[in-house]
Amino acid sequence: MSTQTQEPVEMATKPVQEHQWLQQLVGEWRVETEMTMAPGQPKQKSEGTESVKGLGGLWAVGEGKATLPDGTPMTYYSALGYDVSFKEYRGCMFASVSSHLWKYTGELSADGRVMTLNCVGPNMMKEGETANYRDVIEILDADYRIRTSYGQDENGEWHEFMKARYTRV
Repeated sequence: MSTQTQEPVEMATKPVQEHQWLQQLVGEWRVETEMTMAPGQPKQKSEGTESVKGLGGLWAVGEGKATLPDGTPMTYYSALGYDVSFKEYRGCMFASVSSHLWKYTGELSADGRVMTLNCVGPNMMKEGETANYRDVIEILDADYRIRTSYGQDENGEWHEFMKARYTRV
C-alpha cells in the first residue's frame, strides 16, 4: 500500500479563454426577425426580447419571448457554453412551439466575430425526416449582433430561412 498522498481533483471547471466570447451575449436584447416560411414565399416579420445571463463564467443562458407571424406567442430557452473536455462549443435550445430539443456543436471564427452552430432537427419540408441546420451568430459590436439560420437541402445546398437582429437595450 502506497503512503503517497494524491492531490485532490478540482471539482469545478474554471473558465478558459473560449468562455470569454460568451460574455458578449449577456444582457437584455430587442430582437427583430425576418423569416421565410416556405420557398418562394415572402418574408414575414416578428419582434421579441431576449434576456441572457451568465452562469459561472461558463455559460450564456437565454430566455426569449416573441410572437410568431401568425400571432402565436412563443417562449424559448437557450444555453451556449464551451466544453473543455471535448474542446468545442456546445449548446441547446427549446421552445414552447416545438417538442424538439435543438442540440448544437459550434466553432468560432479565427477573428472571433462569428460563431457557427450546427445541429440536426426535424425537416421543415418533409414530415418524419431530419435535416441539417446551421445558425451563424455574428458580433458586429458590443450592442448589435445578427443570427442567421440556414437549412441544408437534399442536394447539400444551404438556404437562409431566418435572420434575427439583436440590439442591446
